[in-house]
Amino acid sequence: MSSQDPIKIMAELLKSGAVMLAETCPVEGCNLPLFKLKSGEVVCPLHGRIHVVKTDEEAKEVYSRATLSMLLEKVEATAIRVIDSLISEPDIDSTEIIKWLEVLERVARLKIIARKRDTP
Repeated sequence: MSSQDPIKIMAELLKSGAVMLAETCPVEGCNLPLFKLKSGEVVCPLHGRIHVVKTDEEAKEVYSRATLSMLLEKVEATAIRVIDSLISEPDIDSTEIIKWLEVLERVARLKIIARKRDTP
């Protein structure tokens, strides 16, 4: 959510009308209390939006979506790094750059598909 002090963020959440819940953040090692915003969204002051699941099936679905999202972000970051290093080389190999640009394009398309799937 932010790199600020979690205590300050919690205070701001309470000031804005959020309700502190009895549940804690499910992210390993966090254990900060969760907050329910006026919109109904449940957030951790450190990690942002948290998915509260009631069944194992929901947990598997949330886990797979989060894993896909993290994987796409890593592939995108790697492609950008590689393209940046290829561009800075004295002998630029345009075919290699094109291949990595295609990777970026595919990642962008997959992100759009994932977003459409996540919105009801």
